[in-house]
Amino acid sequence: MRPNGRIIIPLLFTLALTLTESTQPPFACDSSKPTTNSYPFCKLTLPISIRVKDLVSRLTLDEKIAQLVNSAPPIPRLGIPAYEWWSEALHGVSNSGYGIFFNGSIKSATSFPQVILTAASFDVGLWYRIGQVS
Repeated sequence: MRPNGRIIIPLLFTLALTLTESTQPPFACDSSKPTTNSYPFCKLTLPISIRVKDLVSRLTLDEKIAQLVNSAPPIPRLGIPAYEWWSEALHGVSNSGYGIFFNGSIKSATSFPQVILTAASFDVGLWYRIGQVS
């Protein structure tokens, strides 16, 4: 009796997915790493204002500046992975329909300011309006 390809291929695909490691970057406050987990900014029981103050106080001026651009580099000593700000889809994921027409590979998408700039506006309603459009 020959194995049915309709069964074998999905099973192999599922097996491959379960055996591969996650491509998601690790969290800075990984509970399996006592070094980073001991930082006050990782303690969920503390108020957010204290956690933020602690994290920002640990960053050098260069590290703070580096977080303001599109590609935020990793900060290994704090366990913070690199982050690509474009990956949050704030600049649109559509290639058709309404939006700003770009002459490149993206035919149309609505583009919003960088997250840091949107936050600096202190306009809570702006986040709501962006959510309505996205």
